[in-house]
Amino acid sequence: MINLVINALSEVGQTGVLLGVVFCLGLSWVLRSTKGRRRYNLPPGPTSLPWPQSYFFAFSSIFKNPILVIYDLSKRYGDVMYFTLGDRKMVYLATHELVNEILIKKADVTTGREPDPEFKTFVKYNGGVALSEGAEWVDHRRFGLNALRNFGMGKRSLESRINEEARMLTDAFASKGGTALDPHANFMWAVSNIICAITFGHRFEYSDPLFQKLTQYLNDITAEEGTLIRYFPTFIRNGRRNKMVRVREFLDKAVKEHKKNFDPNDIRDVIDMYINQVHELEKAGQRSELSLEKATTIAFDFFIGGTETTSTTMTWVILFMAAYPEIQEKVVAEIQREIGLDTAPSYEHQKAMPYTQGVLTEALRFRPIVPIGVPHRATADMKIKDYDIPKGTNIGMNILYIHHDPKVWGDPEVFRPERFLSKDGKSFVKHDAFMPFGAGRRKCLGEQLAKMEMFLFFTNIMQRFKVSLPPGAKADFTYGHRSLSLLPKPYKVICQER
Repeated sequence: MINLVINALSEVGQTGVLLGVVFCLGLSWVLRSTKGRRRYNLPPGPTSLPWPQSYFFAFSSIFKNPILVIYDLSKRYGDVMYFTLGDRKMVYLATHELVNEILIKKADVTTGREPDPEFKTFVKYNGGVALSEGAEWVDHRRFGLNALRNFGMGKRSLESRINEEARMLTDAFASKGGTALDPHANFMWAVSNIICAITFGHRFEYSDPLFQKLTQYLNDITAEEGTLIRYFPTFIRNGRRNKMVRVREFLDKAVKEHKKNFDPNDIRDVIDMYINQVHELEKAGQRSELSLEKATTIAFDFFIGGTETTSTTMTWVILFMAAYPEIQEKVVAEIQREIGLDTAPSYEHQKAMPYTQGVLTEALRFRPIVPIGVPHRATADMKIKDYDIPKGTNIGMNILYIHHDPKVWGDPEVFRPERFLSKDGKSFVKHDAFMPFGAGRRKCLGEQLAKMEMFLFFTNIMQRFKVSLPPGAKADFTYGHRSLSLLPKPYKVICQER
């Protein structure tokens, strides 16, 4: 019998055997795919490939920004689009009405979140806010909100701290003496110092080599480098994964020092507050997902969440000001009228400054911080419109598409702050389709902190400098980052003191 098989294979030849194997694999895939489609009435989307599509998607992302790939897929398939990445099921929503219906009205079954194998392995991510779900997420989100209230929002001390950091930032710009500079690294350091003061109890000097490395690591981690290795098994290391380990080692050291020097009568920062709350819950015998082993994870959430996103937005804002001097002058005129050029701004001032609010809001619309959001996960079978969404499906917001839908915005490719102003220009007007911080129960924890930082940093810069492009330079609004966030390509501006 074996001899018959061998003889048959030798007659067919290697090419024939290979074609036969490919045919069988293809037939198996077609049958499995068809069975899945018959079982569920899935939303429209690209057909899965007969090999793990995640590798194909990663390979294609080398040549085209994956954010734009998803943007184009929504444009082609409509307001609900489905596709698979290997074993991952993905749905993207492309209208603000659907986002509100699915992520807000149906929040009971859409607040899950898929764990990230890379973060679990290399950051030792355990608990936290960003990548947990269920009771784990509920307890840590509650803690996160309380921590921001205690050390951040609504406190004059935080406002003073941001203004002081803004002075150091503008001093760094002024030290260039009006020569062209790339502002991004300085924005990273300034913004990160605010969250460092809240989380670790101290800021860093911009010249600190460790601080420079850490902020660059965070930048590279969120950029997610255009490489296939991020889809490979976690025992394979690469530059990005090594940077995750370096950040974790820094955070582990900070948490150990806090545990060693902890004083319940002197709660200095978020890490102290977390340690104290764990002790208090243990004393009271109350059930909680908070534990000392998860302190590093909550520090990581604050550190990465409070650094790269706001600094990226500020990098865009200054580029817009350099590109549109007429808009810049309107901002300066409003600052002169409401604050003056020599008075430290207060967050309260923004209520009387609709045009400045409009500029910052338009920047977040035009280039949202996280353009495809961080997907939620369906925790039960559900429906979106008439489509079946199986349990475990990831549900993402195509924020970039929603913010650039011509049916909603009319001229979405035009940077126009007036779209957020009343007809007489005297008041700021909110828009239902504006959602750069996400939606639903998993909306960005630090939204209010980010808004305060953006307003105070922006007004401080505009008070002191006229920002312009170097002679002969043109503004480039295309994207530099290739994955999670949208950073502009490197550019230089001239900051001339007023």
